[in-house]
Amino acid sequence: MCERLHVNRDHNRLSHREQILERGLRALGWHAAAMPRNVIGCEQGKICGYCGYGCAIGAKQSTTKTWLADAQAAGARFFVDTCAQRIRTEAGAATGVEALSRSGHSVSIRCKAVVVACGAIHTPALLLRSGLRNEHIGRHLHLHPVSNVCGVFDEEIRPWEGTMQAIYSDEHHFLTGNYGVKYETTALQPVIAVAVLPWRDPRHYRSLLAKLSNTVGIGVLLRDRDGGRVTIDSQGNPVSHYALSNFDRAHFRHGFIGAARILEAAGARMIFSPHAKWCAYEPARSGKTSGSLDSFTQAMDSAGWGSGRLALFSFHIMGTARLGGSPNTSATNPEGETWEVRNLYVMDGSSFPSASGVNPMISIEAIAYRNASALAARARG
Repeated sequence: MCERLHVNRDHNRLSHREQILERGLRALGWHAAAMPRNVIGCEQGKICGYCGYGCAIGAKQSTTKTWLADAQAAGARFFVDTCAQRIRTEAGAATGVEALSRSGHSVSIRCKAVVVACGAIHTPALLLRSGLRNEHIGRHLHLHPVSNVCGVFDEEIRPWEGTMQAIYSDEHHFLTGNYGVKYETTALQPVIAVAVLPWRDPRHYRSLLAKLSNTVGIGVLLRDRDGGRVTIDSQGNPVSHYALSNFDRAHFRHGFIGAARILEAAGARMIFSPHAKWCAYEPARSGKTSGSLDSFTQAMDSAGWGSGRLALFSFHIMGTARLGGSPNTSATNPEGETWEVRNLYVMDGSSFPSASGVNPMISIEAIAYRNASALAARARG
């Protein structure tokens, strides 16, 4: 996978905001490492800062540029703007797919096997619409919940510029067994910043935006142990249900405190969280201080860690049709074939039995490649 996607560490020039992250990690003596990235000819400057909207120069070696290009070269046919409605089955085996184009045309495909790769939200919805009833379809939804703690510095940082993610820290990756948090940064565009900035009143909000060029956000990515689930409504559309458990909230809290420590060690003059209530402090500088890490922690605990109490995001959606050794514990067998319907396979992030704790791209594609190779061998046989 890494070879086909051109994964490398040759495009890891640190942006100014990541220099801040590294500075804080080094001051604390914490783990720091280069982030492997699937890019070729990455600009790593002003253009790269907008990578979250799509790579403007085509440096990212995405599925479109790799696996779909390979499939097209091998003769694959693509139906774009076409939504799969249900999987057709006969005598307990998948025989095709019924779909609907955006223009309203019905599309019917007959085949020897069906591979579902709709992601961990839409894969279980398609399976449920198609009549599958295994109790693990839709369960075990994992999101890698993400949030960030921000620090304001005297120096200009321009956090919307530079390599999207060049370094990370696993200092608290194993807080309880294999569960914990990762520390990262990412390009902080104004449209992203406004989604996480606490809202007290217009004047305060404008003051935070005015400081954006001097702000760094330390992202806290949680490996969640206790997941949610996906169901479907009366029209068959997916409905997700998710809330942090007490176990996962405790790790998130630990990560927020850790992020504040990184920012303080890097020299931030003000540190604040994305809670709905204003939680902030100014570290001691030249004998002057306003609050402390302890008061900051108390303020966050008072604001709360429950639903609607702070800004949360998800970067990696996993689970909901996990593979395993038995229909009592999973939705598919280890090769991705559903327990209920023969020749029906799941090959995407929904096959994960638990949250990976790292960016799942390589794992998703490695599992799919392995199981697709096994399926192809059976088809040839």
